[in-house]
Amino acid sequence: KNMKISNWHDTEDAFILSMTEDELLASWAELHAADLADEPSGDLLSAWLMFHNGHYADAAKAAQKLDAEGIPVLIRSVVAYTDYICEDEDECVDLLEQVYLLGEEACDSNAQCHFPTALAMGRYSQSISITKALAKGLGGKVKGLLSAVLEAQPEHAEAHLAMEMYHAEIIDQVGATLGSLTYGAKPKIAYQHIEQALELVPNAINLIEAGNAVILLKGDKGMNDATAYYERAAEVTPLDALQKMDVDFAASQLEE
Repeated sequence: KNMKISNWHDTEDAFILSMTEDELLASWAELHAADLADEPSGDLLSAWLMFHNGHYADAAKAAQKLDAEGIPVLIRSVVAYTDYICEDEDECVDLLEQVYLLGEEACDSNAQCHFPTALAMGRYSQSISITKALAKGLGGKVKGLLSAVLEAQPEHAEAHLAMEMYHAEIIDQVGATLGSLTYGAKPKIAYQHIEQALELVPNAINLIEAGNAVILLKGDKGMNDATAYYERAAEVTPLDALQKMDVDFAASQLEE
């Protein structure tokens, strides 16, 4: 099952790099410190190189030819595209739904699909509204995938951040009492995941997500803390094209 990627907008307005495969491999451990992805080779390495250089449509097309092995690159490419490049909300929702469904199919044969699938499912949930996503049963699926990731890889910083967003989004939507009783969502657990994630890897996207979660949990009272997280994110030295857009986004929010 292939996604329709030919109509993706050109990424000329995005940030493009020209890393080589050797350069990517040399920085792989640092680039993937937050998700602990295995070092790739062959066609998978080529797909990842396109992704890290900012060619998300090309990376997604290459990833689709790799079946389950390519799902993490495919999902990451879709998330990057829908986060920063695509301006058509309907297209974003459609792409995110397609890709998380593909991820679910691949999870049985490739454990490295678990986190990217949870990520895409979370972004899809945000795009249709958390309330609708909970009604569709996606909250439990996201929590289940993230729990499996953290059980296997306790130092998976991005999974910690995604888990705190799970708690924060639900508490924001249904309140602390109902969130705790129905979904096991608790502010204390959210803060613990923030602390663990940023202790492991304080990269730009993790700091941005920490700031977003604090706003969801505290409202206006969390603005100072959130601003501090965004300020730290804006000062991070980016390692690839996506991290550059993360840093630029954080800086742009501070200017508003």
